[in-house]
Amino acid sequence: MARSKIHIGKKIKEVLDKTPISVVEFAKSINLTRNGAYKVFEKETIDTGQLQTISKVLNHNFFSYYEQAILTNNKDIKSGQDYATKSELADLANIVLNLSKLIEHIDLQIQKRKVVVKKSTHSEKKHLTN
Repeated sequence: MARSKIHIGKKIKEVLDKTPISVVEFAKSINLTRNGAYKVFEKETIDTGQLQTISKVLNHNFFSYYEQAILTNNKDIKSGQDYATKSELADLANIVLNLSKLIEHIDLQIQKRKVVVKKSTHSEKKHLTN
């Protein structure tokens, strides 16, 4: 999948510029120096925890830019720009089949253990009442 072309630092600066908050105040509210804030403005990517803090401070959902990029990319895929080959689909079908078998096996093991647990608790109760 192609990476989004979002320069999140520029988006943060644009939103900050529309508020009455100074760069110094903004920096303090996210535990950075003034220079640290300017470094954020230069970042193309950012840690999600830091972006969450910035979103709260500026009361703006910066994650929505990424969400929009994903939706746009999904529309491109649906419009026929990125289809799986027959070989890839066959591989995926095989993976799904193997996972289904594994799930069935695990379910069987769980059922067997439930029966063993029921039998042991039933026999323990008989032993206690005798």
